[in-house]
Amino acid sequence: MILCVCNAVTDREVDDVIRRGASSVDAVTQMCGAGGDCGACCEAIEGRISCSASAPRTLARTPSRAPAIAGQTSPR
Repeated sequence: MILCVCNAVTDREVDDVIRRGASSVDAVTQMCGAGGDCGACCEAIEGRISCSASAPRTLARTPSRAPAIAGQTSPR
């Protein structure tokens, strides 16, 4: 969905720059252009930044690839 109509920036693009470290509307504007024209989207951007800051961080987990002990088969 287009979040910033003036600069045709989507909500996904804004979320991406927030995940990459943008923590203010000015930072979002510098990284993707949203919020840099009429300002109508600035409140929505601030809300997304707030939600991101309060959301729990999760780390991607990869399955363990520990070596098998002799005589054991690995589960599939």
